[in-house]
Amino acid sequence: MNAVTVLQPSRLPIAASLAKEFEIGAAEWRVLVDQIFPAAQSVEAISMALSYCRARKLDIYKKPVHIVPMYSSALKRMVETVWPGISEIRTTATRTGDYGGIDEVIFGPMVERTFTGEKDKWENQRKVGTEKFTKTVRFPEWASVVVYRWVHGEKAAFHTKIYWEETYASVGKMEVPNDMWGKRPRGQLDKCVEAAALRKAFPEEVGSMYAAEEMEGRTLIEHEATLPPAPPPAPAAKIAAPTDETVEIDSKIVEGDVVDAEIVGEEIVAPPPPAAKKAAAAPAKTEFANPDDMLKDAEERFSKAQDEGDWGEIHSEFVHLQETLFPPDWDRLVAIMSRHFDRVSMSEEERQALAQHPLNGG
Repeated sequence: MNAVTVLQPSRLPIAASLAKEFEIGAAEWRVLVDQIFPAAQSVEAISMALSYCRARKLDIYKKPVHIVPMYSSALKRMVETVWPGISEIRTTATRTGDYGGIDEVIFGPMVERTFTGEKDKWENQRKVGTEKFTKTVRFPEWASVVVYRWVHGEKAAFHTKIYWEETYASVGKMEVPNDMWGKRPRGQLDKCVEAAALRKAFPEEVGSMYAAEEMEGRTLIEHEATLPPAPPPAPAAKIAAPTDETVEIDSKIVEGDVVDAEIVGEEIVAPPPPAAKKAAAAPAKTEFANPDDMLKDAEERFSKAQDEGDWGEIHSEFVHLQETLFPPDWDRLVAIMSRHFDRVSMSEEERQALAQHPLNGG
C-alpha cells in the first residue's frame, strides 16, 4: 500500500483570511516561507510582500522584493520592512518603453581601510562582556554609471556617481561593514549606483524607490508630529460627588494611563485591573540562570495577554534583551512575541478559522 504524504504545518502559520485574500494554497505558502523568504520572521512581513507585488503586478515567485530587517527609530526595535530588489527597479524602468540601456559601471581607485568595532563576548551562551575587533576592507572609492532614456525621440544620458563610504551597510550601530559589503564591495556598489541612476532617469516611475541592497543595515527614521509643550499641572481639582460634599483628587494624569473610575458616595473607586493587566504590570526578570528560563518566563507572561495593550506592556519589558541575548535565543524570543501578537490581534472568528484551516493542520 502506498503511504500517504502528510503535509506538515508551515513554520509561519497563515491566517485563513490571508489565504483566501491571495488565493494561496498550502504548497504555495510553503514555497514563500521556506524558499522565497526563508529569513522572514512573521506572517505580516510576507503579507506585505504579497500586497506590494499585487499592487505592482509582479510575480512574487521571481522574488522582486526583499524582506529587510531595519531598526525603527520610533518603535526602538527591529522591524521587518519590504523593499524592491534591483531587478524590480529595472522592471519598472523597462515597462515605460523609454529605457535606452546602461553603460558599464566605472569604479574609482581601490582604497583600503581598517574599521574598528565592539562585539559581545559570550561564554556558555551568556554574555560576559564586550571585546574590540577590527575588519580591513578593500573597496572602490566611488562608482559611476550612465543610464539612457528616450526623451521625445532623443537618447538622453543620465550620469550618476556615488561613494562607497557613503553607501555601504554597517553592522548594527557600528561603522564596520556587514559581511556582504565586506565580501562583495564592488558588487554591492554596482547595484546601488544602478538603482540611483534609474531613479534619476525615471523619477516619475521609480521616484524615491530605494533598493533592498541600499537599505540593508539602515535605520528606519520615522518622523513623529511635534507637540506643543505641555502646560504646567493645574491645581488639585474638586469633583462633585452625588452628595453635597466634595472630594479632592490630583488632576495630574500621566500620558498613557487610563482614567476609569466610578463615584460611590463620597469616594472615587477605580475598578481592579483584570488578571492580564496585573501580569503585564509585573516587570520582566533581568537575570536568568540560562536562556531557557528567560524563554519560559516570556511564554508564560505573553500567554496571559488578552489584547494588544497587554502585549505592548509585556513587550516593553523584554525588548531590551536584544542587546544581551545570544542571537539564536533572541530569535526564539521574537518568535514567541510574534506568535502571541498574532493571537491577541485576531478576532474570535479568525482564531477559530485559523485552528480549522488545513494549512495549519486543522
